[in-house]
Amino acid sequence: MKTAFLFPGQGSQKPDILSSLLAQESDAGYLSYLTEQILQKSISEIDSSEGLFSTVNVQVNLLIAGVLSAKQLLARGVTADFVAGHSVGAFAAAVVSEVITFQEAVSLVHHRAQLMEKAFPAHYGMAALLGFTENRLILYLKDHNSRHTPVYLSNINASDQLVVTGKIDSIAILINELEKAGIRKTKLLDVKVPSHCELMTSVSQSLKQQIEQLTLKSPVIPFASNVTGRLLKTADAIGKDLWQSISSPVKWYDATTLIYELGTRIFIEMEPSGVLAKLATEAFPEAEILNMDSKQIDQITVLWNNYQHK
Repeated sequence: MKTAFLFPGQGSQKPDILSSLLAQESDAGYLSYLTEQILQKSISEIDSSEGLFSTVNVQVNLLIAGVLSAKQLLARGVTADFVAGHSVGAFAAAVVSEVITFQEAVSLVHHRAQLMEKAFPAHYGMAALLGFTENRLILYLKDHNSRHTPVYLSNINASDQLVVTGKIDSIAILINELEKAGIRKTKLLDVKVPSHCELMTSVSQSLKQQIEQLTLKSPVIPFASNVTGRLLKTADAIGKDLWQSISSPVKWYDATTLIYELGTRIFIEMEPSGVLAKLATEAFPEAEILNMDSKQIDQITVLWNNYQHK
């Protein structure tokens, strides 16, 4: 029975996650030192409710939480056949797959988030839409964008769960149009930048330059692509995916469906878990879905071992 580690992206953040994870990590001091040297701020600053108003702090926080979660599982013998990271979660997946180091990932994510925040300091965001297929939504986006500031499709999370991005006022107009058309549910997300669309092309190009200066290593675990929804098995392909994904829609549904079809029946979402686990539960009702919780890691390890023998 194959296992996939899932790494959440922006919108999943919760305060005080890192303090809990670091308290149980033998390398906590070293990892904190590396992070603080790059960020020039303490871990506590990026783990607080106030700190998480910053896009930079949120993205670095999620990276650290994802890596620490996976390290705790791996240390207990819980292994992964595939890794998949949603948006910024892909950098944690790349660390666990040993394509980049933790220090390199912190530097990349810090640079990525700074550029995003600087380019779009206000008035932009994202919204989740439940109840429309991709093809149906595209028709509404085409009509909306002919009359208003463009809104872009940014995430395909499930067959009927999509995310759009753009200016908040234009998203509000689109939501009103979709509600009249009978969409089931809409929700503005806790994301303050227009991720995964052409507005981020300059950020992608800057990140490309930084990644091309690194010596990437071949992955030890197959990596599911954000951009294509396919499996990536070379360092160059994963590096390209990391920089391209910020200006391309996230094909999460394609990626997770593929690894399910390849035999994955255990999905474990790293902390702060909940969003991706819910998507997996709805998409793959026959699979076993686990939410990583550092306070209950022994129970999670037992469950994983029991599932392996089913």
